[in-house]
Amino acid sequence: MKTNPTHHLGGLSLLISLWLTAAALGADKPLPACNRLRFEPLPGTEQAMVGAKLEGSNSSRTEGYVTLATVKDAPAAKAWTEVKFDNAKLYRWVRLSMPAGATVKMGKVEVYAGDQLLAGNENRGAIFTPFIEGKDAVNESAIGFDLFATATPGRPGFTPAGSDLDQPADVKLSGPRDAVIRYTLDGSTPTAEHGETYTKPIHVEKNTTITAVTIDPNRAAPSLAVPVTYLLKGQTKPGLFTAHVGNSLTGTCGGFWRYARTAGYAHHQESFLRPGALTRENWAVATGDYKNDKLANAKETQALKRGTASWDDYWSKIGKVDLITLQPRDFDLDKEIAAEISFIRKFREKSPELQPWLYCEWVEMKRARPSDQGAVPSYQMKKTFPALTWEESMSAMLLYVEELQHRLNPQIADGKPARIIPSALAMGWIKNMIDHNQVPGVKPGSFYPLLFNDQVHPASGPIHNSANGAYLVDLTWYSAFYREAPEGKTLPIETTFKPEQARIIERLAWDVVKNYPDCGLYEEGKEPCGKPEFSNDGKIITLKSSTSGAWFRYTLDGTRPTRTRGYVYCGAISVQPGIKVQAVAYKSGMADSEPVEMQ
Repeated sequence: MKTNPTHHLGGLSLLISLWLTAAALGADKPLPACNRLRFEPLPGTEQAMVGAKLEGSNSSRTEGYVTLATVKDAPAAKAWTEVKFDNAKLYRWVRLSMPAGATVKMGKVEVYAGDQLLAGNENRGAIFTPFIEGKDAVNESAIGFDLFATATPGRPGFTPAGSDLDQPADVKLSGPRDAVIRYTLDGSTPTAEHGETYTKPIHVEKNTTITAVTIDPNRAAPSLAVPVTYLLKGQTKPGLFTAHVGNSLTGTCGGFWRYARTAGYAHHQESFLRPGALTRENWAVATGDYKNDKLANAKETQALKRGTASWDDYWSKIGKVDLITLQPRDFDLDKEIAAEISFIRKFREKSPELQPWLYCEWVEMKRARPSDQGAVPSYQMKKTFPALTWEESMSAMLLYVEELQHRLNPQIADGKPARIIPSALAMGWIKNMIDHNQVPGVKPGSFYPLLFNDQVHPASGPIHNSANGAYLVDLTWYSAFYREAPEGKTLPIETTFKPEQARIIERLAWDVVKNYPDCGLYEEGKEPCGKPEFSNDGKIITLKSSTSGAWFRYTLDGTRPTRTRGYVYCGAISVQPGIKVQAVAYKSGMADSEPVEMQ
């Protein structure tokens, strides 16, 4: 956000003054600083705990840690061990890590401020995955806790609370007594050094997104960010009404409506979600036939289940919808297709003209699905091969969804055929770009720490430290559903992206959707793309073309590829025994190249 330098300095001076005043007022308040550790190792791992360190950071989940306490002696088996230590400083992130080289998993852990429990294994909302800095890997011998509930001040409030305005209004921000409020209007997340200091109501006379945090000198970090988009009558664009059925990866896009809203659309969405559910399990729940709900009593799923009404409650909110998304992930294709047919027909009862979409998700970090193993049949090729890289796993997952679509559409011919949202391709390409140092300010090996909350779920809100992963996925939805480029329209609320990084994310999402023919935006041209050119270092084959921005499809079994046949290239093809690589280049607005075989 552009600011007047003099005004910025004045705001900073005011902020410092308010901080000093607040510090004086709150100096006698006891702070919930972590000073006590309790843990119970898994049986047989007691000796591995010697040298384990409890560390704290106020920088991020992966960086800036300092040691708070060290486990010096092997704990007793099958018992809780307690370590007390002196510490008066608040930390937002704390982690307990076994010594470098440990290969055993962490047992039960709790952290306290005196007698006050700050977090533990039972408090799933505070646990984060300790990614290894600079590597797309997890430290299995560690556990991390985000202590935002005690380490950060209360979040700011907005008045008016309603964000649909009939006329211009003055928006008032409020926060805890000792806190200073900082805000931005460009979608970026404010910090102590970035944004404006709130001193008076913000006059809103056009569609405006305000993102605010509170900052308290007695706390470790700013509050979680709160973005509110005010849409004014007469300036708002009609939005879609969308319905979504799936699990937590569909839940990643639970905030999709907010990004559409920053672009001026009054979007409305209703989601029916169950943790880890297959489509057929969701259909069994909808019909009352699901008898073996193993997740129903799991404590770690209760927050998500509370956010999802019963099917009857959900269905009562559904009127005419513009589109529905389903999340295929069952590799028993017949059962997956049967469930999808059931949902599509159910929604067609109220919305005969709705557009079905198949949401192509990514895979887990360990990449152990049948699609990764090359074990999914494909009508497009005689033979498929294992996916040996993340990029190939994304292509293989899309190939599975395309196979499913091929079998599904003839069975739902009484309405619009299902299309595919190729979100997995965006995940494949952003990892490749990061690993090849093509995202400014992002270190190679930072794909997971930057975009994910754990080994499968993208960061989707401030409780995950950012919404970085969700922003990319949500923009593939935006591009497909609103059929326009998000750049210059959506705002990167709750992300940590710098402007140039956000532009890369926005362009990638649009590039993926525009150049995937099934999304319906692809345009055929007359000038052919430059033919694919191959590079091979003995391990990885890469493709390029004289046409900037060209996409590629390739086959490994000698089948002739087309822009709708074969694996979609995401930056890497592994050298494997028995492969015979052919590729075709294509790009929206151009004619396809002739297929070329690697010699």
